[in-house]
Amino acid sequence: MKNNIRIFIVIAILLGAAQMCFAGATQVDALIEKLVEKDILSKAEAIKLKGEIAADEKLAREEGLKQSLPSWVQGLKLKGDLRLRTQWERRQHAAEERYRGRIRYRLGMETKVSDSVIVAAGIASGGDDPRSTNQTFENSFQHPDLRLDYAYAEFTPPEVKGLKMAGGKFLMKDYLWTPTDLLWDTDINPEGGSLHYEHQIVKGLTGYLNTGIWVIDENGATDRSDPFMHNVQGGVKIKNENLGVEANLAGVYYAFHGLKASDLDHEKNTNTQRGGVADGVLLYDYDSAGVSAEVSLKKPLGFLGVDQVEHAAVFGDYIHNVDSGDGRGKVDDGYGWALGARLGDKKVTNWAQWQLKYIYAHLEKDAFPDIFPDSDRYGGSTDMRGHEVMAEFGINKNTTVGLDYYQIKRLRASEATEHLFQGDIVFKF
Repeated sequence: MKNNIRIFIVIAILLGAAQMCFAGATQVDALIEKLVEKDILSKAEAIKLKGEIAADEKLAREEGLKQSLPSWVQGLKLKGDLRLRTQWERRQHAAEERYRGRIRYRLGMETKVSDSVIVAAGIASGGDDPRSTNQTFENSFQHPDLRLDYAYAEFTPPEVKGLKMAGGKFLMKDYLWTPTDLLWDTDINPEGGSLHYEHQIVKGLTGYLNTGIWVIDENGATDRSDPFMHNVQGGVKIKNENLGVEANLAGVYYAFHGLKASDLDHEKNTNTQRGGVADGVLLYDYDSAGVSAEVSLKKPLGFLGVDQVEHAAVFGDYIHNVDSGDGRGKVDDGYGWALGARLGDKKVTNWAQWQLKYIYAHLEKDAFPDIFPDSDRYGGSTDMRGHEVMAEFGINKNTTVGLDYYQIKRLRASEATEHLFQGDIVFKF
């Protein structure tokens, strides 16, 4: 009986029966009090019923609002981050140091077009440098730019489990695995198309394939080929939950087209050029082969009874320029490698989580095009080697502080050692 009464009241409120539809909460409360007076409901049941009716009303309003929105808005997801940075840098024996305040803001959005297609886009601070979304504090409080960081469509065919494809200007990390930033600055978002496929071979062993065609430049109406590249990466991921061990091993091949005899935007002039640095063009096409690997261990000090260290890993990248288009055979100064270690939490997202990381990088002059490597490592140049030490600590949910120090030397060029220090606070949402 009491359930029937509750159902009647809820239906009356939601469907607008009689005056209760618009009478407001006071008349509903009055009706319930009448039921208490007539001993149809106890006081405890009345309190419970009021709470349930309020919850049902709230749910109905939310569902009504949701249903009134277009389907693409209903599925819209937003994410972003804000980073505040202080940066100090100096080259050994240089007369002046440089201090900078910097900011980075990124906002991304994603919406579901259909069950198999999403569209995503992001904006970010910074200028036209593809290797940086930093904005330096300068120019008398001038309003800085916000630019398109990425915009792409991603298709996941339901008929092929583990396959996804993207076209546009997309996030690299989903379509090329690189455990270090030796070759690729993490701000770079390639343009073109890519495919990722993975398949579980047996329990604990998954194979994957990444491939893509990425456009580097467009020469306009000329008979010169537009610079572009394609890449193929195949790898395996291994996971043993009993031992707490995970591993990732991949081989990659980069085929570049149209780079030889080109003068590319944002180059650092550290690759070998025909005609000299002032007005020269690239000597090679930079076809390259490489290997990437990472091995991690959960609770690495658990055997000593120390459980505070959640995660440890060693990782590295290796690259070799195999291009011989100049007819000389082996490319001089065509190797690069990086080796690193990580200790602490796998990701820092909450209070008191922490992570330490170290990377040693060695990248010869013509190992890879100098438009891609990490811009904080001697400005993104090749022909360099050096150390990077990082520390990150969580001070709140989705809020971290970080310290990053680089000591980088040139391999053959005469420039002095560069020291770079960055202090960050990052807010993610």
